[in-house]
Amino acid sequence: MIPENLEKSIENLYSTFSQYEISSKIVGCPCCVSDRDKEKIHSKELRDLQEEDLSRYAFKALTTFGNVNDFKHFLPRILELLVDDNLGVSTFVIFGKLEYGSWKNWESEEQEAIKIFLFEWWKYFLERQSYFDKDLFYGIYKLTKNIDKLLQIWKIDITQNNFVVYVDFLKYYYQDFINENDEFKDFNEIDDDKFLKWIKENAKHLEAGFYHYENKDQRFAREISDALYVFEHS
Repeated sequence: MIPENLEKSIENLYSTFSQYEISSKIVGCPCCVSDRDKEKIHSKELRDLQEEDLSRYAFKALTTFGNVNDFKHFLPRILELLVDDNLGVSTFVIFGKLEYGSWKNWESEEQEAIKIFLFEWWKYFLERQSYFDKDLFYGIYKLTKNIDKLLQIWKIDITQNNFVVYVDFLKYYYQDFINENDEFKDFNEIDDDKFLKWIKENAKHLEAGFYHYENKDQRFAREISDALYVFEHS
């Protein structure tokens, strides 16, 4: 069940972008977009569109299918489906569409609605998932440049999923971060230092977490031990 604050942020997206009505004809590249693709996005009310209706459009939006106003019309539903991985298109692609559509030049209330949603989504992710999602974390950072907010939300509690995500990050992504591999190379110097400081400060939870789970969940206790080893030897 989606928490109340995330649900409110989604409703705010619908409200904010409601002025962008669907065009009767949305132009698509004839080589890439079929008549059936165009029919699907007109087949239902916006909130009723599902993966099979919207995924093709979401993947092709702006580049070969429709314009910015078309994208703004569908954006609330695209983001809503993306939250629980019900879109069939990756987070990386959709965040790239926002950048391609120059969302930082959109109306201020539109930008704010997106930011509120993104941080509520990050909070929701930390509460329910057991792995670190690099595309989501880095994608939100890249769009907002607000590492402080991301880390403020990611408050570590060894009894909660946010700790599991932290352990997974250390085990599988910490070396990439300190070596500035992949997307992590694009962190600015100040935010890089803030993130590293946060990682080190929260490493104190690893030992306590290991003893907490040693007899309750031996598999996870081993994961914690592996994460501690990576942290201490990187």
